[in-house]
Amino acid sequence: MINHDKPKIMILGTFHMRYTPDLHRMEFDNLLSNKRQIEIMRVVDSIKSFNPTKVAFEVVKSEENSLNSEFEQFLNGELDIRIDEIHQIGFRIASEQNHKKIYAVDWMESVGNRGIGQVFEWAKKEQSNLFKYLDEKYRSNLPSYIGDRSIYEIIKEYNQTQNIVKQHEMYMAVARIGEGEDYVGIDWLRWWYQNLIIYANLTKITSEPSDKTLLLIGSAHIHLISQFLEESGMYEVIKATEYLK
Repeated sequence: MINHDKPKIMILGTFHMRYTPDLHRMEFDNLLSNKRQIEIMRVVDSIKSFNPTKVAFEVVKSEENSLNSEFEQFLNGELDIRIDEIHQIGFRIASEQNHKKIYAVDWMESVGNRGIGQVFEWAKKEQSNLFKYLDEKYRSNLPSYIGDRSIYEIIKEYNQTQNIVKQHEMYMAVARIGEGEDYVGIDWLRWWYQNLIIYANLTKITSEPSDKTLLLIGSAHIHLISQFLEESGMYEVIKATEYLK
């Protein structure tokens, strides 16, 4: 049952259509083909029925003005749409809801000394049993190629509870990487927990009971941001799977 006294936030987890330095990459065919565009529009049509009043993106806050300049070009039919979940899904939802402004809520500054790739390389050499456990239980089971599967079905799967939990579970195993007082995995995880900044930025644009914010972000972020929102006691978190039927 929807709580009408609290602002609502939906987190739509996706795979990255553009290049990112993330731990996991999805390989795919031509997303501009007619078949793939129909699949993407099915996602857009399903999620827009949430009727978001604001749409937020996994874009660093300092780039919000340039993001909105792109969105204005999109609204005016002047933008060459890229293979990018921001353009393919986010801009379309925001425009069909007649939004004039969109929001950047990400943060990407440095905190730890090691990147996630360095953490796994260290584990491979120094903690081979744990590396093998992570590789076999989690990394090798992540889908890496779309193949004949529908983009709609893949995004629906990414937003299901069991997959959200499993991704976070992997990071808890990463925390065990290290030796003695050299907390190798935590060196990266303390950066990952800066998802708190995304949470804080969301709260700044979602304050009225009538607010319904949609956040479009890589699916690995869903667990932590949902946790922060729910534990604040201030928001109702709407599951994307309620609309991805």
